Amino acid sequence: MNVGLRQLRVFLAVAKHGSFSRAAEHVAASQSAVSLAVQQLETELGVRLLDRTTRQVRMTLVGQTLAATGSRLIGELDATLNELRDIGKQHRGRVVMACVPSVARGLMPKCVAYCAKKWPEVAFSIEDIAARDVIAKVQRGDVELGLSGGEIAGSELYVESLMQDPLVLVTHQEDMLARRKSVPWIKLSGRRLIMLNNTSGSRQQIVDTLAGTGVHSEIFLELAQPSSVLAMVEASLGVAVMPELVAPYASHPILATRKLVTPSVSRTIFLVRRRDRSLSPAASAVWNALQHLFGGSQ
Repeated sequence: MNVGLRQLRVFLAVAKHGSFSRAAEHVAASQSAVSLAVQQLETELGVRLLDRTTRQVRMTLVGQTLAATGSRLIGELDATLNELRDIGKQHRGRVVMACVPSVARGLMPKCVAYCAKKWPEVAFSIEDIAARDVIAKVQRGDVELGLSGGEIAGSELYVESLMQDPLVLVTHQEDMLARRKSVPWIKLSGRRLIMLNNTSGSRQQIVDTLAGTGVHSEIFLELAQPSSVLAMVEASLGVAVMPELVAPYASHPILATRKLVTPSVSRTIFLVRRRDRSLSPAASAVWNALQHLFGGSQ
């Protein structure tokens, strides 16, 4: 059976208006085209749908059945197509993504607020996890996109640099280093360091920079969460080198954040997705929003 949607829509217009001429106006077609479409539908179905006279058009019992069922089916189809069009226009959808905790804290609130205003029916599912787990989830296809720092390997991944996140020093406000506007790395010699452990994408970069600048210091504590590192610094147990995105705000009552110089070192935050999978319209919108909001940030 070869019944076209156009034929069904034309018949429903005739059934609704009770007139070929008014139906023709409704579907923006000629009266002869409307009549032909109904005839083709009747021929395909092998039944008469309309009784025509010179003065009026009446539906047969079969026509009434088709009109009732067809109107419901066309309504459901139109609703589905409109929903898909909204998704295509990035009006709705759930974005499943993963990012390192520093990005979840430092970037995602602004990104989610921006998207909520522009696309209020886009929802987020965000996993804030260690850098290596972000990459693993993107590789497996568990999430559509990820944000991470550090070295990223995998030929199946598309990796794009988003922004630079400087490494900074965090001290207690009563520490001597807090009196300086910026601190050379060499000033960390002899100090007890509180570090993020090797689940952090920035860990190796920090260790390499300490070695490269000739800093001789004691790694006193290693912790997985930035909040735990900051709590130890608050207790005056040492100083911390960490990415600026997880450093305390300037208004912090106890801790001070200072630039590290000679050299100035930054980690790169990367956007990551699989090469062989297209982003959903909603995820593509979020990817573009991140580029718009943070792309090229120093």
